[in-house]
Amino acid sequence: MINGELISVVIPVYNVEKYLPKCIESIINQTYTNLQIILVDDGSTDNSGSICDEYKKKDTRIMVIHKKNGGLSDARNVGIKYSKGKYIGFVDSDDYINKKMYEIMMENMVNNKANISIVNRYYVFEDGQEFLRYSINESIKVMSNLEAIEEMNNFSTFDMAAWDKLYEKELFNDIEFPVGKLSEDFYIMYLLFEKCKRIVYDSSPLYYYYQRNNSISRNKKINFDFVRAAKEQMTYIENRYPKLKPCMRVAYISANLTVYNSYLKQRMIPEKCVVKEIKREIGKNISYLKQNTTISKIKKIQIRLFLLNMSLYNLSFQLYKIKKRI
Repeated sequence: MINGELISVVIPVYNVEKYLPKCIESIINQTYTNLQIILVDDGSTDNSGSICDEYKKKDTRIMVIHKKNGGLSDARNVGIKYSKGKYIGFVDSDDYINKKMYEIMMENMVNNKANISIVNRYYVFEDGQEFLRYSINESIKVMSNLEAIEEMNNFSTFDMAAWDKLYEKELFNDIEFPVGKLSEDFYIMYLLFEKCKRIVYDSSPLYYYYQRNNSISRNKKINFDFVRAAKEQMTYIENRYPKLKPCMRVAYISANLTVYNSYLKQRMIPEKCVVKEIKREIGKNISYLKQNTTISKIKKIQIRLFLLNMSLYNLSFQLYKIKKRI
């Protein structure tokens, strides 16, 4: 299957003139050609807006929206509003995609009667080196909504990122990305999954996530929204699906650990009160580690090591960071 229903692809754009052409080219050159390409210029102060306009002249599938700066979530929400496709996807404007990504995602969606189709990704560094995020498996994995929520929160095959997924657009009828938040995907992904009957995952790495040193996700700001989103998810899911409580508690532990790790990544010393709070939140939920049978042994060891010997944990994290280049 080369072409089928219309896919709307939303690309929020903000001051990415260096990376934008490669991103747009990777989308307009897709083997799946029935696309509506929505470039949302979020108040760029460089030449990004002009680049969008030039590409619009070259390809009739491209729509350009110029707006005041409102952040990533606001730009995505505007793109959703103008989308006309039965299906919708998102690409960040400094990233790029494999030319067959949407063809494969759509094929998996249709063949498995899924509401969301997910693929694997590479992290791409400024020196051109690539790091595979999740291991490759030959088989396609089809899950129910709750199975996918559990899988997502184990971070073993896929996670909450919005851009490695293709969605039935109607899933967004009453859901928006939260404006003014970091980790915006975490706040809504479980809500989108909950509305699905079936979700399909293909471990083929088709999305290229560019690691810029000055990107939002890597700047000198600690992202406490990650923990807040995890807590919202935990409360929501536990109230409705009690059997997922061990999974949600361990996901909350992982979110707290992620905040601590972001200090280490940026060579910052966390305040004593922050360390105390993180250890307290992890400690009071540690009993759920045994009840969670799907999380990896390595992850369990990391969590216990953090509580038992923080100095050794810090050293092990730095060694891992060097190996994985995170």
